[in-house]
Amino acid sequence: MTRNEGQASVILDNVCKLIQKKVHADNVLLVEKFAKSLYSNMSKEDLAHRNDSDLYGAALSLWNSLEKNTSDDAVIRVFNPEVAKDGWQSSHTIVEIIAKDMPFLVDSVRMAMTRENIASHLLLHSPLKIQRDKNAKISALSNLKAEQESSSTKTVFFIEIDRQTDSSVIDSFKKELESVLNDVSTAVEDWQPIRKKLIAVSKELPKRNHNNNASEVAETVEFLDWLVKDNFTLMGYRQYDLSPVQGDYQLKGKIESSLGLMKNSTEEHSRLLSELPEVARQEARSNNLLILTKTNSLSRVHRPAYIDYVGIKRFDDEGNVIGEDRFIGLFSSSFYNNSAADVPVLKSKINRIMEMCDFAKGTHAYKAVLNILETYPRDELVQARESELLEVAMGVLQVQERDMCRLFVRKDAYGRFFSCMVYVPRERYNTALRRETQDILGNAFNSDDKVEFTTFFSESTLARTHYTVRVTDNNIEYNVKDIENNLVEAARTWEDKLQSALLESAGEARGNELNRKYCNAFARSYKDEVLPSAAVVDIEKLELLNDDNKLEMLFYRPQEEANSNIVRLSLFHKDEPIHLSDVMPMLENFGLRVIGETPYSVKTSDGRINWIMDFSMLLDSKGIADFDKVSARFRAALTSVWSNRLENDGFNRLVLMGGLTGREASILRAYAKYMRQVGVTFSQTYIESTLANYPHIGSQIVNLFAKKFSVKSPASVKTLDKLIAQIYVELENVANLDDDRIIRLYVDMIIATLRTNYFQKDDIGQFKSYVSFKVNPSLIPDMPLPLPSFEIFVYSPRVEGVHLRGGKVARGGLRWSDRREDFRTEVLGLVKAQQVKNTVIVPVGSKGGFVCKQLPTDRDAFFKEGQECYKIFIRGLLDITDNIIQGEIVPPVDVTRHDEDDAYLVVAADKGTATFSDIANGIANEYNFWLGDAFASGGSVGYDHKKMGITAKGAWESVKRHFREMDIDTQTTDFTVVAIGDMAGDVFGNGMLLSKHIRLQVAFNHMHIFVDPNPDSATSYPERERLFNLPRSSWEDYNKDLISAGGGVFSRAAKSITLTPEMKKMLGTKKASMTPNELIKAFLMMEFDLLWNGGIGTYIKSSKESDADVGDRANDALRINGSELGAKVLGEGGNLGATQLGRIEFAAKGGRVNTDFIDNVGGVACSDNEVNIKILLNGLVTAGDLTRKQRDELLYSMTDEVAQLVLKDCYRQTHTLSITQSKGSSTLKEKVRFIHALEKDGKLNRAIEFIPSDEELAERAAAGKDLTRPELSVLVSYAKMVLKESLVTDDITENPYYRQLLVKSFPLPLREKFNTAMDNHPLRKEIIATKLANNIVNDMGLNFMVRMHEETGANEAEIALCYSVASEVFQMRDTWSAIVDLDNKIPAAVQTEMLYQLRRTVRRATRWFLRHRNKAQNIEQTIAFFAPTFADLSANLTNYMVEKESERLSAAADKLIESAVPAELATRIVSLSSLFSVMDLAEVAANSGRSIDMVSNTYFKLGARMGLHWFLDQITHQPVANHWQALARASYREELDWQQRTLSEVVLNNFAGDNKDVDGQIDQWMDSQDLLLQRWKQMLAEFKTSQSHDFAKFSVALRELMLLSHNCDTSAK
Repeated sequence: MTRNEGQASVILDNVCKLIQKKVHADNVLLVEKFAKSLYSNMSKEDLAHRNDSDLYGAALSLWNSLEKNTSDDAVIRVFNPEVAKDGWQSSHTIVEIIAKDMPFLVDSVRMAMTRENIASHLLLHSPLKIQRDKNAKISALSNLKAEQESSSTKTVFFIEIDRQTDSSVIDSFKKELESVLNDVSTAVEDWQPIRKKLIAVSKELPKRNHNNNASEVAETVEFLDWLVKDNFTLMGYRQYDLSPVQGDYQLKGKIESSLGLMKNSTEEHSRLLSELPEVARQEARSNNLLILTKTNSLSRVHRPAYIDYVGIKRFDDEGNVIGEDRFIGLFSSSFYNNSAADVPVLKSKINRIMEMCDFAKGTHAYKAVLNILETYPRDELVQARESELLEVAMGVLQVQERDMCRLFVRKDAYGRFFSCMVYVPRERYNTALRRETQDILGNAFNSDDKVEFTTFFSESTLARTHYTVRVTDNNIEYNVKDIENNLVEAARTWEDKLQSALLESAGEARGNELNRKYCNAFARSYKDEVLPSAAVVDIEKLELLNDDNKLEMLFYRPQEEANSNIVRLSLFHKDEPIHLSDVMPMLENFGLRVIGETPYSVKTSDGRINWIMDFSMLLDSKGIADFDKVSARFRAALTSVWSNRLENDGFNRLVLMGGLTGREASILRAYAKYMRQVGVTFSQTYIESTLANYPHIGSQIVNLFAKKFSVKSPASVKTLDKLIAQIYVELENVANLDDDRIIRLYVDMIIATLRTNYFQKDDIGQFKSYVSFKVNPSLIPDMPLPLPSFEIFVYSPRVEGVHLRGGKVARGGLRWSDRREDFRTEVLGLVKAQQVKNTVIVPVGSKGGFVCKQLPTDRDAFFKEGQECYKIFIRGLLDITDNIIQGEIVPPVDVTRHDEDDAYLVVAADKGTATFSDIANGIANEYNFWLGDAFASGGSVGYDHKKMGITAKGAWESVKRHFREMDIDTQTTDFTVVAIGDMAGDVFGNGMLLSKHIRLQVAFNHMHIFVDPNPDSATSYPERERLFNLPRSSWEDYNKDLISAGGGVFSRAAKSITLTPEMKKMLGTKKASMTPNELIKAFLMMEFDLLWNGGIGTYIKSSKESDADVGDRANDALRINGSELGAKVLGEGGNLGATQLGRIEFAAKGGRVNTDFIDNVGGVACSDNEVNIKILLNGLVTAGDLTRKQRDELLYSMTDEVAQLVLKDCYRQTHTLSITQSKGSSTLKEKVRFIHALEKDGKLNRAIEFIPSDEELAERAAAGKDLTRPELSVLVSYAKMVLKESLVTDDITENPYYRQLLVKSFPLPLREKFNTAMDNHPLRKEIIATKLANNIVNDMGLNFMVRMHEETGANEAEIALCYSVASEVFQMRDTWSAIVDLDNKIPAAVQTEMLYQLRRTVRRATRWFLRHRNKAQNIEQTIAFFAPTFADLSANLTNYMVEKESERLSAAADKLIESAVPAELATRIVSLSSLFSVMDLAEVAANSGRSIDMVSNTYFKLGARMGLHWFLDQITHQPVANHWQALARASYREELDWQQRTLSEVVLNNFAGDNKDVDGQIDQWMDSQDLLLQRWKQMLAEFKTSQSHDFAKFSVALRELMLLSHNCDTSAK
């Protein structure tokens, strides 16, 4: 039992319980029985939602009415029960009917409700047998089946109808019901008499006087008998008489003969025949026995059909019609359902028709016609004439199975209606067509009534609908063909119209093909909205879809909306619908407001489904004049946005508002993105809104850009100025200051733009998907410092990137950045570091960075997208870079250049792009770029830095020097190390194998901490080597057995690490455990020798910096301050291990550290050597002097030599730092002057480089502190950087003497084989300048150039020339090498001091040459002039000196020899000050024509005897308080040298003949000048007696000396 049934039976039980409880005891059983019989037929669903009390109330109410109604009259009650009045309630109006039980009751009641348009919710009826007692009270009741005595049978009705509140409606309904029940009663009561009458007529019929043959009579009798057999529901009868009156006939009924419903019309009613239509008149007078037709009235009993009419004519003796017996009623269902052959009359009628047609019995056509007639509507078969039926049957036969519409019309004989038969193909038949047909027929026949219809479907392809059009008079003109044409048009489906439209637009073949594909493709909703002609346009678009082109669109303004701002967009998409959330933002960004959207799926006959999305939108059309043009632009732009070729943002508004193409809007977008990168504070949204507010200015900006870079006719400066002026005029209407600033910034940026690839096309003639701009940053106001010289910004929807260059020849890596918002800031920081790092190599610094904007999540796809973005970025750079072909500059195609030639562009690997160099070289190849695979170093054909270990080896030079300066040799002495990284890394792995004496106590990377408290250097080295050689390794792979007690490998993911006793001891802590980060921090703070950074991350900052300043969030938890670092030495193999301030803080507390760019310069230097070698060799390959294979082999064969060249640079660069640092704070003032000089030229920004302010420097000077090594590192780099730039001048680069620098910069095999080719090297000048600059700064210190310039006013080229002469004359190279060879053999301090003396002497010599050299001589000649004198002098110096002086020199030399300096070198170094006189001696010898030994003898002995040497010492040792005093002191020394030289010349001129007795000559001369000498001796005595001297004393003394030499000179003559 279902839940509903259970509930229902429970409710009925409850009703019974209520009856038992409330009804009088004697009636309980009867009422209960009554209720059960009433409710037993109620459906479970109806019962389910009712409550028992209302059901009880209703039953009781009906029972009470039943008990009261004792008569046979029907009782009808229509009321709204209320609890207050009736004791129960219902939400509906209740109808109670109690009537005598008879047929047709239920049907007739239902029909009455339908006619009154009243809906019933529940209709219960129960026929009951009722027995009453003598008091007329009901004593028993039962259903009709029961064998019970009964005084009456009644049917009770309980009906719930729609709630009626209008009493007039209730009254009229009640009256209608009464009248209906009356009719039923009348019809039922008279049924028997009418039947009898019919039988009587039938019997009597053959006797009537008519002239018909027997068969017709028999047929008629048969028909009447058939009717009697319950095939006709008889409802009324009346006899009519036809009598002649005044030339007419009158038909009059006999009222008294009326039976059944005929009794209802009692008034006299007669009709004249002339009132009838002619057909009817003929029919009335004809001798046909039967008249079969329909009456005009709808039956209210049994069935709501028009009442059928059977008339049987009566005749007089002549056979004239004199009247009729008329029966009315309804044919029963058997008449309609049985075969026509079973119905008398019809059978013969059909036979007669079949005889009239020409088809032979048994043929297909015969059967078909028969079938048509058999299935023809019965009423029509009865009423229509045979000829009419034949015509229809033949017509239908012709149409059969064809896609046609046909109409057959028959007039009713009595002029009351038209009977219309409409045949249409069944698949075309639908409600809409039926309604339209009703309208067409109603209009055609001027009918006001509703056209009735019945439809018949069979297995035929045609559907037949019988329409009855009721009219007052059917005698009207009509044309069946016209009506039929209208019906054909109505039946033409949307698909038919589509087919016609397709055939018209595409021709027959293609049209039919498309029609087959699309005829059933469209949904109903689509057909309701879209005209077939418009669908053809949609089909054309759908046909364009394929896998490569998944989206098509139409953008149009509907004609209905021509004057409004509503536009429509249809999107056609392949296979799947477009998601609203994808497309809405796009449309809104175009400034469109979507107000409606309808999706349609289109399923073609091949099973494919495509989609159409229809959007209605509001367009903010500020004057869109030419919609077609705009439409094309918009469609192109939207397609680009959809396929990610254009970004989806507010700049797209300018397509519709500013009349730009999507690509033109991208210019504005690209500049806006660049603005964001250079730190403009406005958000992109704000910039978009500015341009949306002033779209015409946006267009002008684009126009300015287009005119400036137009390929065909670039605008002149004058035109551009005019365009800019126009924009500025427009700005007067811009009220908002921010908007004004944004627009001006756009103009400034376009002014600053030098080149763009915007007008370039790719191989297939399409514009490129990305745009690159070359910019001169110095022309853009408020750019963040430092300003690069050139910059290229590449923009595309997939990638944005920037490439900054410090100069024309620049190198540096390209990084895959993840800082989308500020990648330029990151790159700017890197390029600054690159600038200082690149000082040892030819190019200055450059750096690039790009971000990918559409990265997928899948790892492989992620990496692939990175590569694709890298390619776009590289192409963007090369697109606007000049090329060199056969030594000639070739500008890029379709690029208008607003700058000079610029062909040097190299890139390198960096973070994220380590493996991308080959890709870059592939692209360079594709562009036929002159650098070939020198474009990107680190490719597969090039030097493998990891294999060479070049970066680590370079940094190890720094480490060795730091230790050496503590007099430790790292290659022979064990030392402890803490290191960052792991053995799989390049810098870490190679670095930790560079000494067998490394005791690696701690190492950590992002995964592990390796701890070895007491490492054994001998066993740990091979284990590290093993790890390094594994394809990939981590600390987990380290053999744990080789770790000393208490050590291990710990995971950084651990919550905490328990400390072993050994670890506690090492750390000096009592803690039991630490977190991994705490532990690392503690390790960094414990005491150890070397911290080697071979990893990624920043671990050391200064106490003044916050972690946020550092910008490396990952390592915030373990970063320490420089002052806390426990190491003695910090070696920076990796970048950014410490902040610059962190290094300075570490150095200030005594730590030894350079900077990362000094330490790890090896990698860069190696790459640059590779590039320069490749440039040289690629030139030879192009010329055909070398094959590519030979080139590659040669390249690899020189690996070791390239490494040596690089390491030499590393060694020398750190060396110069040490020498500069060795003098400490005593030389601080010189360095400060150097800083000032750089600042004055705008070359140095102290804040950026963390160089102390003047106040801080003054404090350091007062405290006796110098600049730290990290600070000196920056200054050394700047010194080289500035010098390198200024030495690219013809005075240097074209000087043959310097060609050796070019040659020596290449490895030996190249020097030997390709010496002459080097002269054609594109970077010849830069290489010479770089090498010379490095030599000068390495040899002479960072402030040498500035000092020389300040002291002599000479320019850089002159100073460089004189330096070259001086260092050559003083054999600086050899002496320097001799000292360097003593590494680890003598104390580093002694070594450094020796080098300092050498540097000082060459500096003085340079100054001498700047002042006195013979400019007519070139370098080689100058050297040749002085070299012999130097050789003689250095060999014989002690012989030329007085004994006392030579003893002093020997004593000084002995001191050096004690420190293990070889005797020869020691002598050279102590003699340097004396050897300085070589230039004067050589010139005196040349001028006087005397031999060197004679001149030297005289010079030194005279100087000693006159006390000039002692006096020189006084000058040299005089302390200076400021720069001017230093200059004064230098000039005094020069002055004294000059006087000594002059006096020597005077003495030599007095020499008689060839006298070799120098001492004698000097005695003689001194005697002769005694008077003049007296004054000088007094002077010296003054000096000797006082403790300290001031500068004025020196001035006066030198003045005396000058007078002396002047007077002696004169007196001698």
